[in-house]
Amino acid sequence: MLLPVVALLFCCDDEEPQEIADNIVEITEDISVPTTWDGDSVYVIRAYDLWVNSTLTIEAGTVIKFTDDGPGMAVGTGGSLLANGTSSDPIIFTSFKDDAHGGDSNKDEDATAPAVSDWGMIWIEENGSGFTHCHFFFGGNSSYPSTLQFYGVTGSVRNSVFAHNRGGKSGDFYYGALSTENADPAIIIEDNVFYDNNLPLSIPCETSLGASNVFHNPDDASVINTMNGIFAYAYDEFTLNTTWSETEVPYVINDNDLWIEGSWVLASDVIVKFTPSSSIVQEPEATFTFNGSNYFTSFSDDAHGGDTNGNGASSGTIGDWYGMEINDGFNTPICGTNILYSTTCN
Repeated sequence: MLLPVVALLFCCDDEEPQEIADNIVEITEDISVPTTWDGDSVYVIRAYDLWVNSTLTIEAGTVIKFTDDGPGMAVGTGGSLLANGTSSDPIIFTSFKDDAHGGDSNKDEDATAPAVSDWGMIWIEENGSGFTHCHFFFGGNSSYPSTLQFYGVTGSVRNSVFAHNRGGKSGDFYYGALSTENADPAIIIEDNVFYDNNLPLSIPCETSLGASNVFHNPDDASVINTMNGIFAYAYDEFTLNTTWSETEVPYVINDNDLWIEGSWVLASDVIVKFTPSSSIVQEPEATFTFNGSNYFTSFSDDAHGGDTNGNGASSGTIGDWYGMEINDGFNTPICGTNILYSTTCN
């Protein structure tokens, strides 16, 4: 993409923008009025953190870079971020050191190279944001090691790529490069690609997720993610009607007791893993649909669904997780040959 010779420095809402060379637009102040970023410039985020409190529209082909001293972007009260790229002109969110996208913006030639956790994350805490055909590279430098996180709200992420990001454990919980475990379960996550991240994706347990997302590099199937799975959380009772269909990677339950009160359907060949002490409790009135092609197993079981705990190689041990049972007054265990390494069935 050809870039213009001159760009603008947005210094504040009530002053005229200042021209600087090399078509770089440096962002140093929060967004408080409706704003559009166009695809003819490279936007460098220097604000620490940049708050979006109005509508920010990002056009196809736009490159957004984050400096070391400007770690991220947050969409707050009254804000929304509308980032709609195209397959031929995606929107790029990346490191200031990334010369492959938008050129050598830091003007150091080959002195530095981008790396995982070069910048923080994009934090969404207001409804109305959506991302289509966006690429997210080299993020995750924050206490929550995500690159894009939705918190308490809904939104959509479609046809996007997450690569070379962090994701991982913080405290007792696991956060994906795309982190929606605190989002409204109605969030839409479709047709995305995740590869070369530490941990790719985390969701609420009540989010229905199809099989449209890809967890390897389409150009090299050997390039996957270190903790190659979908990590799912249940902070409240599982009351919605939910279907899980992804079979390329396992789902991982990270919750002491996952209580099913609604309808939970697993498609054929779906694998569910459990971190230590995790369990499933099914209320008698709930519907829990699975078959013999589904496996329920330990987080450490690399033989089913691959290396999800990211330690290189491990196998399950009896008692790695608690198990599954029906809350019928007798705590009747749910057992079978496809339920492995639990306490209740061994």
